[in-house]
Amino acid sequence: MFVYGTLRDMEYQRALFGCEVPTRPATLTGWLAVVAESGYFTIVRAPGETVSGDLVTLNDEQLARADAWEDVDYQRLRIEAHDATGPVAAFVYVRPTASRERIQPGTLAGHPRADVLAQIRALRR
Repeated sequence: MFVYGTLRDMEYQRALFGCEVPTRPATLTGWLAVVAESGYFTIVRAPGETVSGDLVTLNDEQLARADAWEDVDYQRLRIEAHDATGPVAAFVYVRPTASRERIQPGTLAGHPRADVLAQIRALRR
């Protein structure tokens, strides 16, 4: 799974999956990371742009939890990301948006950490 927002964060991973998941740096070309109307991030097709993120390895149970977390507003797409070894087939979550507001470097969501963790914990109940 190519992740570019909350699922890059180890604390969010522990809250959602019950552990940290194997993670390695990657990029996705032809896309731009933006802040959607919800305050969470999404990506939009944008020739010439590149999104920095991570590839995370999820088992079936973790993928089901990720789908539940992203289910309300996001669609899971097949894409080709790039890591240190070259192209990698992966999934990514994308939410439709009209936004072109670029995300601020070093941020993972447009919401306070405590609010995101509370939403994840509510989902796990």
